[in-house]
Amino acid sequence: NYTLKVEGVRTFDMIGQRLYTGRVAVAQGALEYRRQLFARTREYAENKLCPGDIKLGSVPQLRFLFEENDSEMKMLDEFVKQTELALSDCLTRDELPSSALVDAIAVCKVEAVERSIAMCHRLKQEVGSFALMQGSGFENQDFLQCCKFAEGDSRILKLKLARDAMKAAGKGKVEGMSEEELELCAEINTAIMSQGNKAEAFNNEWERVYRLADAVIERVK
Repeated sequence: NYTLKVEGVRTFDMIGQRLYTGRVAVAQGALEYRRQLFARTREYAENKLCPGDIKLGSVPQLRFLFEENDSEMKMLDEFVKQTELALSDCLTRDELPSSALVDAIAVCKVEAVERSIAMCHRLKQEVGSFALMQGSGFENQDFLQCCKFAEGDSRILKLKLARDAMKAAGKGKVEGMSEEELELCAEINTAIMSQGNKAEAFNNEWERVYRLADAVIERVK
């Protein structure tokens, strides 16, 4: 016989617990792949001699990309670490994550994966034939594509963030929400009211919906 030990817990909350830990793990995996790829490429670039007796790593656009990646990785590593610690605390105390923590977990997964895809693609464009060499690490870039769809498609997670923001705004729970979020919620809601069919209107407003998701991500991280 199966009995419910904690009253008021939805079935999805029980099943979905694995998704929360999985999303953090996927975020960490994407960041680690990116870290290793940039480290390996930087080592190559700093030793690759180009015409004019200059090192590939000193080329301005590549040097700037390495610096930009270092800065962004520091921020993402810290955000994912803090989210993991908060989730671990919930699991240790046998408690469900708060809605704010659930959002943070989704943002971890989306940002770590999507930013890694974008930055690794930019890196590939700057290092020429090295990106085609076996053992460079670029041949495994589809790992990031797997991360994109693992434990919740990034697009679906962004739609969820936007939907939840609209629900919160509709109930007047706007504390902490940015002015951009509130404006987009109002615009999307007006469009939905004017079109009648809620699902169809939500689809028609997909550009604003994803902009709303991006605004939520910026606030959460």
